[in-house]
Amino acid sequence: MTQLPLLSIGEQSFEELRTKGCIYVDKTAFLVQLLFIEQQKFIFLPRPRRFGKSLLISTLKALFLGKKELFAGLYIEDKITWESNPVLHFDFSRIGFNDIGLYQAIELRLEEMAAEYEVSLTKKGIALKFSELIETLHEKTNKKVVILIDEYDKPITDVLEIGENKKAQLHRDILRTFYSVVKGSSAHIRLFFMTGIARFSKISLFSDLNNLTDLSQVDDYHNLLGYTQKELESYFSAHLNYIAEKKNMPLEVLLTEIKGWYNGFSWNGTDKLYNPYSILRFLFAKKFNNYWFDSGTPKFLVELLKKEVMYDVSGVRVTSNYIENVDINNLNLETILFQTGYLTIKKIDRLGRYLLGYPNKEVEKSMLECILEAYVESPRQALAAFDLIEAVETSNFELMKTVFNTLFASIPYQIFDQNQEKYFYAIVFLTFKLCGFHLYSEVSTSLGRIDALLEVDDKVYIFEFKLNESAEIALRQIHERGYYKQFMGQDKKIYLIGINFSSQTKSVAELRFEGVG
Repeated sequence: MTQLPLLSIGEQSFEELRTKGCIYVDKTAFLVQLLFIEQQKFIFLPRPRRFGKSLLISTLKALFLGKKELFAGLYIEDKITWESNPVLHFDFSRIGFNDIGLYQAIELRLEEMAAEYEVSLTKKGIALKFSELIETLHEKTNKKVVILIDEYDKPITDVLEIGENKKAQLHRDILRTFYSVVKGSSAHIRLFFMTGIARFSKISLFSDLNNLTDLSQVDDYHNLLGYTQKELESYFSAHLNYIAEKKNMPLEVLLTEIKGWYNGFSWNGTDKLYNPYSILRFLFAKKFNNYWFDSGTPKFLVELLKKEVMYDVSGVRVTSNYIENVDINNLNLETILFQTGYLTIKKIDRLGRYLLGYPNKEVEKSMLECILEAYVESPRQALAAFDLIEAVETSNFELMKTVFNTLFASIPYQIFDQNQEKYFYAIVFLTFKLCGFHLYSEVSTSLGRIDALLEVDDKVYIFEFKLNESAEIALRQIHERGYYKQFMGQDKKIYLIGINFSSQTKSVAELRFEGVG
C-alpha cells in the first residue's frame, strides 16, 4: 500500500499535528503581518464550523508560549523575536456550561487558569475575577497577557437551536458582563483574539468591546482559514495524484470535480476557499460524499425554513448590514444561513449588494435533501424524488405525476392546509433541484410569466400550475400567451405541461401535456 503524507482530519491541536508530522498548510505569514507588523491587538474572526478556527487558536497559543520548535520550517520561524507570554485560553465548546451553568463554568475556568499560573483570585464575580487575573499575570510575569477565545458564541447558538430564546438572552448578558472588562484592561493585554460562527450585533453583546477588528471585513486576511486552490494542489499533491491514478482519470478532471463538490466558500465574492474538514475527509476516503454537512445537520435552520415556507434560498441579494450581524430578538434566515456557511457570497455588485448562493455541490445537494425531507416529514418518502430523473429524461409524465403524489401524500394535513399553494410549489421546486435540474421559476415574457421552465439536453419543458382549477385551463394559458414561441426553431422538442393541484385530495389531480416543435 502506498505510504502517503499524514492528514490531520479533526486534529485541533497544533502541537499534536506538528509532532505527528501531519500536513500543515502554512498560514503563519498572515500571523506575522497581522500580529507583528500591523500589531493588531483586538481581533475577531468569524467562520462556519469545521473551518479551522480551533486549530488557529491552538497555533496562536503555541506561538505566544514561545514554542519555537513547533514552527520549524514554517514562514514565521525566523521572522519574529521569540518570547513567552502568559496565555488565557477559553474554549466555550468545552467549559461545560450545559452541565453547571454558563456563569459557574466561566468562574471555574478562571480559577483553573489562575491555579496554573499559581495566582490567587480575591475578587467576586466573573468580570472582576477576569480583570484581576489579567492584571495580576502582567505584574507577576512582566509580560502582557494573551487572551484566546474559541467558539465564543456557542453558549448562545446551542440554546437558540433548541428554541430557548430567553436562555440565549441570559447567556448573552453573562458574556457581555464577562467581556466588559477587556477594553479597560488594554494596558495589560498583548493580544485578544476571538473566534466564533455568528456575529451578534455589537449593541447586544459587544457594547463594551467596540474596538474589535473583524477580519471578515479585511480582504487581506480572507484566506487565513480554509484552503485556496493553490494550497490544495501544492500541499496535497501526493494524495491528489494517487486518487487520480486510482480512479483512472486525468488529474485535471479530478481537480475540476473536487472544485465543484467542495470549493466556493467566499466572504468577498472573489476568492474561493475549501472547507478543510471536507477536503481532508475526501482525500482520506478517496470518494465524493457530503462530509461537512453530515458532521452537523442544521435541524434548527431547516425548521425555520419550513415555518416560513422558504425553499429557494439561493440567489438572494442583500446588503452587508443585513447579513453581517445577528440579532437574538429578530433572527432572519439569510443572515443565519450565511454566517453558518450554508450560503456564501457569490458576487458583490457595483452597489455593494451581496448575491448569496450555495457554495458548492456538497452543501446544495445536502441542504435541498434536508429541506425536502422536512417538508414531506418522511426521509423514506423523500427518496422517491430521485425517480424524477428518469421521468424527465424519458418524458414520462405519468411517472412525474406519481413522484409528486408520493411526496405530497406524506405531508400532514394540519401543516398542508395552512399553506396549500406554497407547499405544492415548494415540493415541485425542491424535487427538481435535488435531482440536479435547474428549474427556472416565474420566468418573465412579454405576455406574462411562465410558472416554471426546464431545459434538458434537446428538450424544453414549460409548466403552468393551477390550484383547484383544471390542467386544461393551465394548457390554454400557455397557448394564449405564447410562452413556447421563443423556443421554436431551436431544434428542440417542446413540451407544454398543465398541472392542477387539488387541495382536497392533497395531490396532482390532473396533469396534461402537449408536444410542439
